[in-house]
Amino acid sequence: MRIIDPDGLIDTQQMHYSQAIVEDDGTLYMSGQVGWDEQFEIAGDDITSQARQVYENVELLLEEAGRDLEDVRKVTSYLVDAPANLEDYLEVWEDVFETKPFPCHTILGVESLALEEFLLEVEVEL
Repeated sequence: MRIIDPDGLIDTQQMHYSQAIVEDDGTLYMSGQVGWDEQFEIAGDDITSQARQVYENVELLLEEAGRDLEDVRKVTSYLVDAPANLEDYLEVWEDVFETKPFPCHTILGVESLALEEFLLEVEVEL
């Protein structure tokens, strides 16, 4: 087993969880990603800024694990105020996942996330 904790993301070990883990057989498990940077700064107060940061974080983790976005098979997105934020979120999604085959995608509207400022959390499966 290998813990994935790349530069450019917050150090989650201090909060007693891992950003991602790669098992000996290559299976990758990734924690839900939100729109903050390595300084615990939220990318912005809008869904577009947070979504871009989320996918930058995902790409950093994938790269550290020797993978990339083409390896992603399923994404679950937890979206605060989905009716108001869905269109802008999907614009970022289309920028991130430009080529077929596209990953499976489930979007869930939620009332809130761990911090009031978070508008989005994404879980990625390979």
